[in-house]
Amino acid sequence: MSVPQISLVVPVRNEAGNIQPLVAEIRAALNAAAIEWELFIVDDGSTDGSWEELSAATADSRVRGIRLEQRLGKSAALVAGFQICSAAQIVMLDGDGQDDPGEIPKMVALLASTAADQGNRADLVNGWKTPRLDPWHKTFPSWVFNLLVGWLTGLKLHDHNCGLKAFRREVIEAIVLQDNFHRFIPVLAAAQGFRVVEMPVHHRPRTRGSSKYGMSRFFRGLFDLVRVAAMVRRTGQLAARRQRPLSRARLRQSVYAILAVLALGAVLGRIGAVSSVDTIALEKRLVADQVAAAIEQVPVVDADAIRHRVETEKRLARPFLSANDRSRWLTIRALVEQGTFTIDGLVTEPGWDTIDAVVHPDSSGKLRLYSSKPPLLSVLLAGFYWLLHAVSGWTLGDHPFEMGRLLMVLYGLVPLGITIHFTCRLIDAIGTSDWGRIWAAALICCGTMLTTFAVVLTNHIPAAACTAASAWLLYRIRCDGVRSWWYFATAGLCLGLAAALDLPAIAWMLAAFVVLARCDWRRTACAALPAALLIGCAFFGTNWLAHGTFAPPYAHRKPAASGQPHCCELPSRAALSLSGAATGAALESSTNCWNPDNWYDYSLVLSNGKTLVSYWRTPRGIDRGEPSAWTYAWHTLVGHHGIFALTPAWLLVIPGLMILVRRPQHSRAGQAELAWAVVTVSTIVIAFYLLRPQSDRNYGGMASGFRWVFWLAPLWVVASLPAVDRLAQSRLGRCLALMLLFISVASVAYPTWNPWTSPWIQNWLVHGGWINSP
Repeated sequence: MSVPQISLVVPVRNEAGNIQPLVAEIRAALNAAAIEWELFIVDDGSTDGSWEELSAATADSRVRGIRLEQRLGKSAALVAGFQICSAAQIVMLDGDGQDDPGEIPKMVALLASTAADQGNRADLVNGWKTPRLDPWHKTFPSWVFNLLVGWLTGLKLHDHNCGLKAFRREVIEAIVLQDNFHRFIPVLAAAQGFRVVEMPVHHRPRTRGSSKYGMSRFFRGLFDLVRVAAMVRRTGQLAARRQRPLSRARLRQSVYAILAVLALGAVLGRIGAVSSVDTIALEKRLVADQVAAAIEQVPVVDADAIRHRVETEKRLARPFLSANDRSRWLTIRALVEQGTFTIDGLVTEPGWDTIDAVVHPDSSGKLRLYSSKPPLLSVLLAGFYWLLHAVSGWTLGDHPFEMGRLLMVLYGLVPLGITIHFTCRLIDAIGTSDWGRIWAAALICCGTMLTTFAVVLTNHIPAAACTAASAWLLYRIRCDGVRSWWYFATAGLCLGLAAALDLPAIAWMLAAFVVLARCDWRRTACAALPAALLIGCAFFGTNWLAHGTFAPPYAHRKPAASGQPHCCELPSRAALSLSGAATGAALESSTNCWNPDNWYDYSLVLSNGKTLVSYWRTPRGIDRGEPSAWTYAWHTLVGHHGIFALTPAWLLVIPGLMILVRRPQHSRAGQAELAWAVVTVSTIVIAFYLLRPQSDRNYGGMASGFRWVFWLAPLWVVASLPAVDRLAQSRLGRCLALMLLFISVASVAYPTWNPWTSPWIQNWLVHGGWINSP
């Protein structure tokens, strides 16, 4: 008879009614997985019909029964079984039917998956019952016990007491299993230098028989814990800690930390240096000219006073680099400094102009200017500015560099750090080679446009952070089997925030909710969905507070029919609400006017007497939109704003997703499902932007990349990882991956001073005469 692949040991005492169903489940699970097995059921002095039922089960030649005439305890029963096991891998599980035999092939696969890496292989896989379906009087003492075991021995596991374990034969041969030490097998194995791994397993409620657990067992366990902890500390050999079955994890995590520090430090330095640097020399020249002119009239002049006047009046140097980010900064200022969402009182200040604005009547009927951006993000960020303003007394108007740079650390650096953290955790979970994981970590740290835009206020960086966090939580729920209510609620919160901050992320939210519902529809409905709805209420509520309507300003952009005037004059002294505004009237006026159907079409007299006419009446350059849909698609994908041209590392996303979808043997359950979610979401988002009308085909405006897909970067980095792991197997493949990373990083570094500039490919094509300047 050939030696089986695994030997199973099941200790039982008074489990009549549970033995035959358990044997049938083991047979079905292992036969389906094509695993050769043998099973030893040890009867620890049962007084019911357990032995008779066990004897009937031995009709299968692979099942053997061992009878102990008197009760010797679970540890002794296990030792009796271990001594006659013949396989190189051993699995132990309880006989009460609460351990699911369907988990055994996965646990054995974890042992086998690292067999080639002898120096860092997983030697013992400990089950983690999640969710645990036991009453509180069993789960609470168990939680306390696990906490104490981790504290006293250094091996921190969620479930030391789990009866389902898989380990190599040499593990059980190296440890001494004294009375009641069975619950400390992972600790004893780790003390001998073996590598311990924890895997979430399905837990089932007891349906037959009675539990052997009692409070006396808890206190006996504490006494035994003290004995084991003393043994461990005497040997001083507890080197293994709970980790995933991956090689050189500490080395990888150190590299991740170094890369993250490099990326965050670089962004911090750029925040400190960010400025419209092309205006610095001009500002100095203006000061010098005015000082010279003043000296001709008066021999002694105050050069510092002249310099201050020029800086205040001109504001040529400023840390707010585009109308896009100034639009949000204006709302933040208005909320904190004036307690309103209207910004017409601030755009008159030098350096605070913006074209990303709309006009509509306020609650009193007066035409006011507002940011065109959804207000939720500005409301959330205003709290930090309020705190700094309250402490220092400074404003963004009188101290733009000091306040702006401090706030950008919170608005840009922190979300980028969150994005890197959760993406690296996904990289560590999904990757199969150290080289591939380090490459992917370098990409998220230094090779995506998130790093470029982290120095300015946009919605894309916080949205990417929420996407990365939600993806990690989704992975833990789907692939690791975590069923915590907190995990579901936090996932729903992150998904809702991602969708609220970057509206196309609604596709990701919906796809993720499908995955969550397939895992546990009750927790999805009762935890994840309410959390997402809370964000939805905040999104629509802030729109109502700002604009008197639930729809964001983007929804009020209906082009005027040909031949109709742009906008209509608001009747003076009329208390006109938004909902009551007539949409058919069109009166020409040289004063304030607006278009109820298109808030971007307006003319507004500001407090300084100047009339502000909407830029969007006659947009210029790239904002006119690309007339040809085919040309737009070309440049969006592989042209001057090309997703794959500026970041060629994304070329590995498609083959990486194909590898995950095919579910190779080493992939964890659920990875293919998550890969399909990324495929679906990416296709929908890109198709959505390629099918936009001409007015929206502006490549995201004056920006150094196609910024509308930036929030997908964490998903795409992880999706590219399987392809990089394949490339890492050869020198040519590694060279190709490094070249793709090199070009991606170069695109990121190109707009050093201002991300709101043309991409390097577009500038190169213009300078070469192949395309016209936008």
